Amino acid sequence: MGVRRRYQNFIVIAFLLLTIGVFIGRQSVETFYGTAGADPAGHVSVKAYRDGVLFYEYDDHNLIVTIGSKHVRNFLGFANQTNAAIDNIALSNDATPLTSWTKLPGEITTSGLNRSAGTASVVNATAFQVTYTWTATTGPINVQCTGMHWSVTNDSDNNLFAAASISSVSLQANDQLQVTWTVNIPDG
Repeated sequence: MGVRRRYQNFIVIAFLLLTIGVFIGRQSVETFYGTAGADPAGHVSVKAYRDGVLFYEYDDHNLIVTIGSKHVRNFLGFANQTNAAIDNIALSNDATPLTSWTKLPGEITTSGLNRSAGTASVVNATAFQVTYTWTATTGPINVQCTGMHWSVTNDSDNNLFAAASISSVSLQANDQLQVTWTVNIPDG
């Protein structure tokens, strides 16, 4: 009877490990590629360099604001949207973003950190990324939020696609700050 009990325990443990492995594997694939019917998702990566040495790095997910979702809807045909490119990045020292934002409330437009057109590139079949690197002209200046816009005009309103809070970074003159937005529009 002892051998049979050990065999049953082995089968139960093997089944549990297999189930956990499949669940974890599925979660990691869904995190990057999304699931059918999933919402658009994004990721922001921020790096700061002083004298060419990385001194700050932060990665997190972003929040797609309501007006950003409407912009995508309009671009896809609802309102014959023009000027649809979402490739402009802004910085601010605002706190946690809200879905009701239409711009970064405290957008930074000085110290060489003004809203700028980034370089867009394809990541895979459903994702793209936009990257820009600023060089601070004065300091100290604190940054703790970034936004992605479809207008390059500093502090302009009604063109915010997404926003993300980051861990605060204090930049000195000549520090470089690189922001990379990755946006995934899941297939379904």
